[in-house]
Amino acid sequence: MIYQILREAWISISAYKLRTFLTMLGIMIGVAAVVMMVAAGQTVQNEITRTFDSMGTNLIIIGPAETVSGGVRGGRGRPSVTFDDVTSLKKLKDVDTASYIVNAAVQAVYGSNNYGVSVLGTNPDYLEVGNWELESGSVWTDKDQRSGRPYVLIGQTIVNELFGLQDPIGKTLRLKGQPFRVIGVLKEKGDGMMGDDQDNIIMMPVTTLRQRLRGSPRPNYTDVAFVKVSSEDRMESVARRIEYQLRARHRLKEGTDNDFTVRLMTDMVEKVRSIGLILSLLLAAIASISLIVGSIGIMNMMLVSVTERTREIGTRKALGAPNRWIMAQFLTESVIISFMGSFVGMILGVVLSQIAGVFFEKEVPISIWSVVISISVAVIVGVASGLMPAVKAMKLDPIEALRYQ
Repeated sequence: MIYQILREAWISISAYKLRTFLTMLGIMIGVAAVVMMVAAGQTVQNEITRTFDSMGTNLIIIGPAETVSGGVRGGRGRPSVTFDDVTSLKKLKDVDTASYIVNAAVQAVYGSNNYGVSVLGTNPDYLEVGNWELESGSVWTDKDQRSGRPYVLIGQTIVNELFGLQDPIGKTLRLKGQPFRVIGVLKEKGDGMMGDDQDNIIMMPVTTLRQRLRGSPRPNYTDVAFVKVSSEDRMESVARRIEYQLRARHRLKEGTDNDFTVRLMTDMVEKVRSIGLILSLLLAAIASISLIVGSIGIMNMMLVSVTERTREIGTRKALGAPNRWIMAQFLTESVIISFMGSFVGMILGVVLSQIAGVFFEKEVPISIWSVVISISVAVIVGVASGLMPAVKAMKLDPIEALRYQ
């Protein structure tokens, strides 16, 4: 019986090839769009994970307190955490190390080449805190840090833009007209979470930056400090210790607000990931509208088919065909059309998403969800679209059907 129903359904579909293809087109486009949106969402999630992994998720970030005026929160206040504060945090329980940065943006010049760069004044511990590795050369020493030697580490973007095929180790570049010697090259990290180039970076001793590039009325204060915790499950307890330590060092009385902020990288990761997930769901929901349009197209075709085959249905009923046979045949035709459109749409969506990945130089995963979506759509849309026409065909009176012209 099942074979006979499938055979007759296929014969009916094949009789109107162009109409069947145009009906399938809506489902194909809908499934392809959903598959591409799911792939895009997973790519975003993977990029977020990769970026945070490159930074390290077991970090606690300490910055200036937010300003509040008239009950309205403003931007960051004045720097309040000193280099000595950061050094004291290294001694806390469950802390691996701690570091800080002071930022500057300048133009780097070597020979006839120049490039706008982000300069970080820091200490050697920042490489461990930020999960940076050296490709060649070495890091400055604590003695170099204290004396403010003009040594720099450069990222891969700086190597490419200023030095090309030359080995930059030992070369001298200029920042704000002052010479700095390259003593190390950092390994490539790629784009950051916001699409920024993490390799467009120059690191130097913070004392060097303060003396040569960026003077400050508060020279011993950091812009941002980082504490690397031994494991993620101890982040909250370490954050409490940091708050207690800094309040004691800053002599803040009970009831006084902190003059600093303490943020956990894990909290930031969860917030960004949740935003990425919501964005992915919204994109998939928007793409699903085309599936609704496709299902309406299938329903329209099947209703037309019932009208065109009224005499055929009447003949079958007059010869003894049961109602369930009539209903099963029209449902089968609907499901076959939907399944074929979903399968082709899945292949099309996967291929297009991979092409987009190559174009944007991103690794786009091929997810099992593509198969799940395609099969689910084939069944749900096929049955939902074919149910009304099938019921209509089943309820036709055989006498009236035979009279239909």
